[in-house]
Amino acid sequence: MQTSFTPEQLKDPDTRESNGILRTCVHCGFCTATCPTFVLLGDELDSPRGRIYLIKDMLESGRPATAEVVKHVDRCLSCLSCMTTCPSGVHYMHLVDHARRYIEETYERPWPERMLRRMLGMVLPYPARFRAALLGARLGRPFGGLIPGASMTGQRLRAMLGLAPGAVPPPSPMQHPQVHKAKGERRGRVALLTGCAQQVLAPSINEATIRLLTRMGIEVVITREQGCCGALSHHMGHHDPAMRLARANIAAWSREIEGEGEGLDAVVINASGCGTTVKDYGHMFREEPAPWKQRAEKVAALAMDISEVLTKSATPPRARRPA
Repeated sequence: MQTSFTPEQLKDPDTRESNGILRTCVHCGFCTATCPTFVLLGDELDSPRGRIYLIKDMLESGRPATAEVVKHVDRCLSCLSCMTTCPSGVHYMHLVDHARRYIEETYERPWPERMLRRMLGMVLPYPARFRAALLGARLGRPFGGLIPGASMTGQRLRAMLGLAPGAVPPPSPMQHPQVHKAKGERRGRVALLTGCAQQVLAPSINEATIRLLTRMGIEVVITREQGCCGALSHHMGHHDPAMRLARANIAAWSREIEGEGEGLDAVVINASGCGTTVKDYGHMFREEPAPWKQRAEKVAALAMDISEVLTKSATPPRARRPA
């Protein structure tokens, strides 16, 4: 993806559309009411329109990112509440993710922050590593107060230790690669994204999803070699790791769609952040060669939140839990 633009390119609608710099913000301010960082901090630069101004100025000029820009872009939670209230249809999600990648390419963070971000990228998307890290954090939590310094890195490390759960659920056998058969007549067949952090912290969510869908007559496939959707790496501006994770999922689901399996009616996601990313695979792979571009578009079109599946199915579960 191109990472710097001339003013002429930015004025061209096709360039803005293909690179995620979409419709022009009219600065109406509707987004500020739904932006949690603006509501909390009251700083215009911590609002969506403020960040758009900073990002637009940075990309139009082609200058490297500054510490001021990085601070305000980093504070964005990517909750995307602003997009639901924007009357101009500005696709803020693509713009801020593009800015994050540009920041990683042009700005050198302090070394403690680089190490922390690298550690998160190497641990969180991988369930086995994440589980081991949580067990280690649980043992280290009593010693969190010994971490020296009042720096932001020290504060973050102490906060992370403080958030470590007292117990980590055991791995769920229901999340291993397998096919969960529908109860009674099969009315559909879906793949389930088991994810990364969720399957470690709360495997009961995936288990409940599988039980509900199979009781509705929907066969649930846990495909081999699927994993993290790539959102965490993507939102940190780590483009290549995010694409590798997304590519593994696309390959796993495409095998079911194209031949190895019996086809899929949907790819079900029960974590909203993951769902947003999987639905955006078509955009992420828009410049990739065939067949990846087409496969990504097909997977993105099949991606559905569990609530969407329930709404569209309109089929009650066949059995009820005993009273």
